[in-house]
Amino acid sequence: MKLCFTVDWEDWYHGLRMPVQQWKNFERRIKIGHYKLLEVLSKYKVKATYFLLCVMAEEYPQLVAEIQNEGHELGCHTYSHPFLTEITPEEFRIEIKKCKEIILPFQTNFAGFRAPYFSIKKDNLWVLDILKDEGFIYDSSIFSGNTFRSGIKGFKRDIHFLPNGLKEFPISNFRVAKFDFGIGGAYFRILPYRYFRYGLRKLLETRSALFYFHPWELDIKQPYIRGLAHRTVHSHYYNLAATEKKIDKLFSDFEFVSLQEILNTLGPNNRLYGINKLCV
Repeated sequence: MKLCFTVDWEDWYHGLRMPVQQWKNFERRIKIGHYKLLEVLSKYKVKATYFLLCVMAEEYPQLVAEIQNEGHELGCHTYSHPFLTEITPEEFRIEIKKCKEIILPFQTNFAGFRAPYFSIKKDNLWVLDILKDEGFIYDSSIFSGNTFRSGIKGFKRDIHFLPNGLKEFPISNFRVAKFDFGIGGAYFRILPYRYFRYGLRKLLETRSALFYFHPWELDIKQPYIRGLAHRTVHSHYYNLAATEKKIDKLFSDFEFVSLQEILNTLGPNNRLYGINKLCV
């Protein structure tokens, strides 16, 4: 089984659910984590898949060019980081078309999408049909299990074809007590590294997996915003100071391949039919 490294490329405030109107008031710090991450990926010769938040790609095209020049794959993370459960199909299609205009000058064959907050659930599966209609090849958004923001309990955990022909690479996770812990992000920072390593190794005995990450997780001096929901604060800021060392250990302990290499192993015989087979 194989493991790939994916990046939700966004700035520190995007994951805090701050209103878009307030973004102009926040310090832009994306370069800090951006360069640290490129350095460690180069050190370990890892090629990652970057899902670009395109409002930042539009503002910093030179950083996107650096990602591309390092040989990393580009994908889409929407334009303005909305919860996809809170927008209409028409609004989502506008987001996607804006992203295509921004990414296509860098990589004409980009194929992948990831939803902010993994926010594809049972009640907005129409997102997948719009992605297919707009020419995407795969989605990597759906969390099989429960999170405090999203998730579809009972969703197929293996990479598979969706009924519309789109490939789905679900967000990898393993059980800790009664909870589903994702492979990356706050889950990676919360769990002791030895425990995380053990869970990931067990998972890789049965299926290929992906690790997800954000550049701001390497920015330990990012501003602390008070007054947010406790769970949001906890998951965003927890243990940032230890992240860089843990990432070094991760790259030392595991071998990574490109996401596209894993997806290419999926043949047409793995196609599923009927949305009732995806959800329980």
